[in-house]
Amino acid sequence: MGNRVVHFEIEAQDINRAKGFYSKAFGWKMEQMGGEFGNYVVVTTGDPKEPMGINGGIFPAENKKELNAYSCVVGVDDIHKAIDDVKAAGGKILDEKPTEIPGVGIYAKCEDTEGNRFSLLQPSPNRKPKS
Repeated sequence: MGNRVVHFEIEAQDINRAKGFYSKAFGWKMEQMGGEFGNYVVVTTGDPKEPMGINGGIFPAENKKELNAYSCVVGVDDIHKAIDDVKAAGGKILDEKPTEIPGVGIYAKCEDTEGNRFSLLQPSPNRKPKS
């Protein structure tokens, strides 16, 4: 069975403006993380008990905004195997090594053969869904 998209990301020049927009336009809930997490904003798009839909995040553009789209995050069982699979398929791994996000999982940024960015996420076995 294939791997599902489990998360989206939105790059923003102005985090507060983006948070306000998505909260107002769609009713999404925002959880601002601290500087140790790059001021990332965790986005909950709906009821976590509902089977449809995914949640995501908003991250600050470091300099000039790179994306004009949402970046998808693909859930994988084994990040190292998935990294090997991406490389074997002609893609690139953009991180020197995967990043551990406490309570969330192991994360790696990638690029496909067309230059589109996406990420891999091996969820933490200790991750508990928000209620």
